[in-house]
Amino acid sequence: MQPENAISMNDPFPPDAMNSNQDDFNVGKRLRAVRKEKGISIDYVAEQVGVSKSFISKLERNVTQASIATLLRVCDVVGITPSKLFEPPKTSFVPAGQGTPISLGGEKMKEYLISGAGNNEMMVLRSEIMPQGGSGPEPYTLKADADMVHVLSGCLEITIEDNKYVLHQGDTLTFKPSLPHLWLNPSATEQCTAIWVIVPPPKGN
Repeated sequence: MQPENAISMNDPFPPDAMNSNQDDFNVGKRLRAVRKEKGISIDYVAEQVGVSKSFISKLERNVTQASIATLLRVCDVVGITPSKLFEPPKTSFVPAGQGTPISLGGEKMKEYLISGAGNNEMMVLRSEIMPQGGSGPEPYTLKADADMVHVLSGCLEITIEDNKYVLHQGDTLTFKPSLPHLWLNPSATEQCTAIWVIVPPPKGN
């Protein structure tokens, strides 16, 4: 059985911080709905992904957060692409400092969709990565043409295949997300805030 790479989530986004569309980004709720619609058991998903049944149950109830690689495997088993799982609500303007909270996996972090709705050309995310937080210990890939990350504050360590890049405030890195990669905030005390631009929005793995 593979490591579940999960952390507990004690209501990271309180109700007053969420807009009326919070259910649109309830990842666990969507995964459970798709799984039940297709008649797939929790036991089957857990076996195929390589995690425990209790982990899948907690993931569907949004009390546990998976690594990005694990979440992509769950999507593949239940037959839903990431772009459908995180389809944004309709909006045309995102005020400064705001965005729609979403969970794309990862550890010790919060992410916000800031590219607006109905955007089929790109997905733009703002990540607030706590010390020692990141994508998880396992490299992952995305079906997209390009991925750009710009560090607003703190430090971000990105490993792409055998190459390691250390980004500081103001640094930008562009790469092909189809290459195995992972990333981490190496600091023990300082949060990292970064902007990600994925072109086009990922379609599945």
